[in-house]
Amino acid sequence: QQQYFINYVLGHPSSSGKKAEMGTIVHKVLEGVALSKQAIQNKKKSFKDDIFGRVRITKDKILSSNFIKNLTDKSLDYYLNKSGHSYTLADKRMCEKWVWMALDYNSGQFDPRNRKIIEAECQFDIVIDQPWAEYNYTTPEGVKIEGSLAIKGTIDLVTEIDKEVIEIIDWKTGRRLDWATGKEKTYAKLAEDPQLLLYHFAISKLFPKYKQAIMTI
Repeated sequence: QQQYFINYVLGHPSSSGKKAEMGTIVHKVLEGVALSKQAIQNKKKSFKDDIFGRVRITKDKILSSNFIKNLTDKSLDYYLNKSGHSYTLADKRMCEKWVWMALDYNSGQFDPRNRKIIEAECQFDIVIDQPWAEYNYTTPEGVKIEGSLAIKGTIDLVTEIDKEVIEIIDWKTGRRLDWATGKEKTYAKLAEDPQLLLYHFAISKLFPKYKQAIMTI
């Protein structure tokens, strides 16, 4: 709570906040790569983004290292101007390193350019159609409110493996630790991870035609 007060009430950015923002910068670059591949799939020559602006693309262009560098520069510039953090050349190189770690991993297994993109930054807001999710109460002002609980969120990347299998990719730039316990997240713990379980539920509602969903961090 004290750190929150220092960061957000007094307006002094912390090193941990900067590290998280660097993760956001990397996420945005990977989103841009996915949007580029999706545009190519749809036979478009460009796409427009709030941060990147109008991005003109070709099949050859999106495969170049200069294209990735340009997206990284634009993402970093945007968050540099938006926040109170100052970025060094070493920070910039670290962001670029993280981007390439994701793109190069296992010979490009998770590189969006090697995937069939269904949706990047897939947003969902789904009502839970179950009796236990229903609510009905009266506020202190006497207003009656009723409805059902819903889940809302954003999935980094949704890709298609084949006509029956969909894969969700969630980019992580932090350490593989449970923020609540500080312990490392093992494969067994990830199999019961609430975020991935909610994503699985959302995907089953958004894309019901797929018989199987793979959840990847």
